[in-house]
Amino acid sequence: MNHKDLGLKAGLEIHFQLDTKHKLFCGCSTEMKEKKHIMTIKRKLHPVASELGKVDIAAQYEYLRDRVFYYQVFKNETCLVELDEEPPHPMNREALKIALQIALMLHCHIPEEIHIMRKTVIDGSNPSGFQRTAIVGFDGYFKFKGEKIPISQVTLEEDAAAKVKEEGKNVIYRLNRLGIPLVEIDTGILENFTPKEIQEIAYTIGLIAKSTGKIKRGVGTIRQDVNISIRRGARVEIKGVQELGLISKVIEKEIERQMNLIKKGEKVKEETRAAKQDGTTKFLRPLPGSNRMYPETDVPPIIVSRKLLRELKRKMPEPLTEKIERFKRNYKLSDLLANEIVKSEWLETFERIVKEIRVQPSLVASVFTSLLKDLKRRENLDIEKLREEHFYQIFSYLEKRKIVKEAIPEILKFLVKNPEAKLDEIIFKLNLKPLHKDKLKEIVREVKKKNPELPKEKIFGIVMGKVRGRASVEDVKRIFKNLK
Repeated sequence: MNHKDLGLKAGLEIHFQLDTKHKLFCGCSTEMKEKKHIMTIKRKLHPVASELGKVDIAAQYEYLRDRVFYYQVFKNETCLVELDEEPPHPMNREALKIALQIALMLHCHIPEEIHIMRKTVIDGSNPSGFQRTAIVGFDGYFKFKGEKIPISQVTLEEDAAAKVKEEGKNVIYRLNRLGIPLVEIDTGILENFTPKEIQEIAYTIGLIAKSTGKIKRGVGTIRQDVNISIRRGARVEIKGVQELGLISKVIEKEIERQMNLIKKGEKVKEETRAAKQDGTTKFLRPLPGSNRMYPETDVPPIIVSRKLLRELKRKMPEPLTEKIERFKRNYKLSDLLANEIVKSEWLETFERIVKEIRVQPSLVASVFTSLLKDLKRRENLDIEKLREEHFYQIFSYLEKRKIVKEAIPEILKFLVKNPEAKLDEIIFKLNLKPLHKDKLKEIVREVKKKNPELPKEKIFGIVMGKVRGRASVEDVKRIFKNLK
């Protein structure tokens, strides 16, 4: 399929929850740890006219659905601000600084004054019927394969309430997610790119945002919306692409859907659709227009001083895109391993270890990516119990040759179940003290003597089974090579 001939145009809207202590316009916790709600409130929502005096078509559509919304309230994670019973507090300064840093990393122009707006949203995701949002950067860009990718704007806004379930016209939401600071990064129109490249662009945007170290992790903390159109088709917004790896598939499926409609002689409608796990979509509502924004009168404009911008630029983190290239260059990591380690929650620990301990960086990176994943998936071990000091000591012992790298999996398995155990005790209990070269030679000779008819590869496997965790593969190979 030639996407250029199809006239494929796309635009990305990527949302990131910020890892701040408090919500955007109140002092409630953003942890979302509370399981039981303390009460439920009931609301119906209706649209209001924008500052242009018109009602948005998408808001009107949601109103005509005539649904009733029930909101679960949580003790420390919800307050009167979320219930729209109290004016918003001043904007969270930590969230504002993070959003401004992201905008600066994307080479955006920063407004001298930030104005908070209300965006009409009456699908039930906010009891007030609107979402507070503010543009913190515009007309930016970043480089991708030598080309400038346009960034139309970066906004800081409230996250929506999380839907629990929907039964007929009754919808239940949890209010503890509502108000968590959310940064939205919108690209300009992306032309002459394949669906796979558009997915890579989304990944790069994620790396830039995550460079702040202030993006939340976990399911639902990052969400992608994709705008798609083809020649003779129409712009369709697909919301809620939960997994980055689904973006290219969603685009391909939408191209296919629009092409089928065109072939049938049917008109492709501008609309908002919801992404499904198989890459297909379903109708959600008409595409919103420009008639849903109006000023937030309860929060004054925020002046962005030159002093603040100088402070943010001085504290600018190294973009993860540049970090990947540095890891490949300085630590000789493969492209795959460099990308995996920057996505890992152990990134800071990796950097500390390779700077302070003389060990092979690729080994350290593999432990934090491949090995930990294997222990979690195949062994079903709770790797959350492992701490930075565990790894620091393991690699210190490896540097001093108190253990061999083949012992690391067994040590980690033991530490998961006994996180307070001392490394010397573990080495003794598991018999992981490295074998002396003479002892290793003796074992090799003994195995060869007992199995004279076996090929060299089989003998090598038997030896490795006998010295498991006590000798490195390299040492055993060396002895095999030199032993007559």
